[in-house]
Amino acid sequence: MFAVLHPDAVIISNGKLDKETAITYVVELACRVYTIGDCSEILENVIDRESKLSTGIGLEVAVPHCWSTQVQHCVLAVMLVPEGVEYNSVDNQPVKLIFLIISPVKDITGHLTSLSAISQAASDETIRMRLLSATSVEELYQNVDELHE
Repeated sequence: MFAVLHPDAVIISNGKLDKETAITYVVELACRVYTIGDCSEILENVIDRESKLSTGIGLEVAVPHCWSTQVQHCVLAVMLVPEGVEYNSVDNQPVKLIFLIISPVKDITGHLTSLSAISQAASDETIRMRLLSATSVEELYQNVDELHE
């Protein structure tokens, strides 16, 4: 099952952000929207994962992710950063679209399905351009929500 995306878990950032600030914003957004109690645990897990290998998959997209006992199903938060974030991506390009996935510890299938769907969307230039060119949170949400179909 693809991760759940609540409309309030989508944001467009104004201004330039560094990687840690961008990750912190999207993690805090997810914690607030999905009522995750220990946000510091999620942030620590995501930062720890990033320290091992960047989740900047290229093509201006990053997919930070972690496992947690605090969620019952995979949840997603999305942030568009039009100014770009220096993210240490595989293609050394700034990231503009961040998909945060938080998965339950035992939901390997949901986690992998979500990662796969996002990776496929990123590699499809039409879909990626539609996501990157969203001018409102509502438009970005609709475009990401269409990935479920």
